Amino acid sequence: MPKPPSSALLERFAPLRIVPTCPELVAHQAFDVFALWEAWEEESGEPQNTPFWAIAWPGAIALARALRAGTFRVQERRVLELGCGGAVAALAAARAGARPVVANDIDPVALHVARLNAEANRLTLELDGRDLGVLADPPGADLVLAADLFYLKSQAAPLLGFLQRLRKRGADVVVADGGRDFTPRQGLEQFAESLAPADHAAEGVSSRPVRLLRVLAPPG
Repeated sequence: MPKPPSSALLERFAPLRIVPTCPELVAHQAFDVFALWEAWEEESGEPQNTPFWAIAWPGAIALARALRAGTFRVQERRVLELGCGGAVAALAAARAGARPVVANDIDPVALHVARLNAEANRLTLELDGRDLGVLADPPGADLVLAADLFYLKSQAAPLLGFLQRLRKRGADVVVADGGRDFTPRQGLEQFAESLAPADHAAEGVSSRPVRLLRVLAPPG
């Protein structure tokens, strides 16, 4: 596992702060993700992956607000957040009464920070570091959340196919799209849209419109 940033470094560059527009949640969030990244590499003495886990992304914020508003039925339901980063959406699901809540990410440092965030909120998450898309039998869930994951063209079609497999197995699957370039145009149905805060240092804008999309089961 890559060496995670120390607690002192997190406190300086990405302290626990209220998630924008979600006052019931706190998470480690960078003031400047690039300054955090540079300091982390200096501290560890080796290259590190971009600390995407230190940003509350617009899609995750939109999902958290929808969960708080009761848009999805989650009480005592099994919820899975894919590519969770700091696990803002997973934490919102746990706060809304989902049991259990699984936070999945292939970045072990993201899961380390997700655990810290869960402890800070006095919530319980199950952490899963597997690449679920390659599993023949991925874990079951009643509700699957995917926030701002369609960044790479090469991964868009396989990711949608995986989400459709989960939908076909009976899960409700919701994608939160903050205008990412490679979000598919087919296989998804929009049911809501709202404006969510964005990290200006990372995205160059202070807010983004976020669409909430249901994944449709594939035909046949």
